[in-house]
Amino acid sequence: MFTKRTIARVFVYLSGLCILALGLTLSTKADMGVSPIITVSFCISKITGARFGDMTFLLYASFVVIEILLHLIPGKGRQADKKTVILTDLLQLPLSYFFTMLLNILSAWIPSAETIASRIAVLLMSVILVGIGAALSLDMRLIANPGDGLVQAVSDHAGIDLGLSKNIVDITCVTLTCIMSMTVAHRILGVGPGTLIAMLGIGRVIAFVNKLFGERLALLLSDAQL
Repeated sequence: MFTKRTIARVFVYLSGLCILALGLTLSTKADMGVSPIITVSFCISKITGARFGDMTFLLYASFVVIEILLHLIPGKGRQADKKTVILTDLLQLPLSYFFTMLLNILSAWIPSAETIASRIAVLLMSVILVGIGAALSLDMRLIANPGDGLVQAVSDHAGIDLGLSKNIVDITCVTLTCIMSMTVAHRILGVGPGTLIAMLGIGRVIAFVNKLFGERLALLLSDAQL
C-alpha cells in the first residue's frame, strides 16, 4: 500500500524529470552550446535531420549497455549484487523512452531564442532548471536518468568519486561530438560557451538545491527505509 510519503516521493521524482527535460530542451534553444552529455545526440540530430529526442534515446540506450558491461566486469570500486544492479540498469530504458518523448514534445513547442539577450537568458534558465531537475530526481533514489547512471557506474567500477567520474563522462561526450561534427559537418555542432557554463553551473545549482531542501527531501526516503 502506498503511503503519503511514497506518493510524495514519486511526485517529486517525476516533477524533477519534467524540469530536467525542460532545462535540456532550453539548452538546445539558446544556440550557445548544449549540456555536455547531450552534445552527442544534438550533434547527430543536426547532421542527420532526425529528431533530437529520438537521438537522445539512442544515446541513452548506449549508456545503459555500457553501464551493464561495467557492472559485469570486475573493477576497482565497490561491487554490488549484479542481478539487482543490471535490473535497475534495464529499467532505465523505458524511463528513457518516455523522457525522450517529452524532449521531442518540448522541442516542437518551444521556439529558438533569436536575440543575444534572449539567448543568454534561455541558457541561464536551462542551467538552473537542469540543476533543479537533476537534484530532485536523483535525491529520490528511484530509477536514474541514464546519463547520471553512467556517471555512477564509472565511479563504482573505477573506484573514483562522482565528481571526477562526471568530468570524465562530460569530457568524453564533448570530445566525441567535436570529432563527429568536424568530420562530417566540418564545423563544431552543439559545443559552445554554454557547454562550459553548463559544466560549471549545473553542479553548483544541484549543491544549492540540496543545501536548501536536502533535509526535507531526505525525509521522503525514510518511509522506504522503515
